Amino acid sequence: MVLVDTSVWIEYLQHVNPAVESAMDDLLLAGEVATAGLVLAELRRGCRTPAQTRLMLQAMEPLTYLEASRAVWLQAGELAMEGRSRGHKLDLADCLLAAISMQERCALFTLHQDFRRVPGLVLHRAAAP
Repeated sequence: MVLVDTSVWIEYLQHVNPAVESAMDDLLLAGEVATAGLVLAELRRGCRTPAQTRLMLQAMEPLTYLEASRAVWLQAGELAMEGRSRGHKLDLADCLLAAISMQERCALFTLHQDFRRVPGLVLHRAAAP
């Protein structure tokens, strides 16, 4: 299973990165794509019309949904604190996705380089930004 970050979805849906499109097509065909509440909220925020919202919701419905438990929220805070103590400013939202991925023992597919600073996080093959 691979949790797909919003950055990847945006490039995939806008058809701007052939490497991302190919990787996503493979994952979707294999039924390996997972999503989380934060990703859904960020994608919903980007919808400009009711039709776009309906299309996004229909596309996301069959995907595995990974829930953030209390322990995951606490781990996200810990990751943010640890990053700050090492001089890296990690966004709390990014730390949440990292914590979900680690809890579920799945890779995270993202285009953001900041995730490389998260110890113990497995990244799906990175596509060139």
